[in-house]
Amino acid sequence: MRGRLSSLTFALAVAAVLGALALGGAAPASAQPVEPQQNSLQDAVDGFVAYLKSETYDAAAAAGKVVRDNKDTIDAAKAAIGSQLADLRAALSDQKASAETVARDAAKRFEAWSKSAGPAWTDAERVAQNMLDRFAAWMRSQSPPEESSETPV
Repeated sequence: MRGRLSSLTFALAVAAVLGALALGGAAPASAQPVEPQQNSLQDAVDGFVAYLKSETYDAAAAAGKVVRDNKDTIDAAKAAIGSQLADLRAALSDQKASAETVARDAAKRFEAWSKSAGPAWTDAERVAQNMLDRFAAWMRSQSPPEESSETPV
């Protein structure tokens, strides 16, 4: 058993040394200085920004061409929309005037109603208080009959 253990230990030791050499040898070859990596990333970002700028310029140029080619159609659409907006503005102005008239009329009616309801409420309150006073006086006049301790025979 001891012979097997020592050969197993020897095999593990050899594997560890070979692994360390393999990793140690590969690490320096794959490691790059920080500066070239940063330059590579900066170059990639700069290239992407340049691409976006060229695409944006191309899109703006195409849009400008479409506008120039359809200037007459765009002007006609602006005129039609302007006319429709003027009609809508006039209709809304008429509606606003009508709403203001109705609101003023409603306010006048409410004011007249509250003025006419004021005395009526005052009269109703006075009548109710008078009735309560009369009822209280009647209750006082209705005294319970005095009970005597004598029993009638």
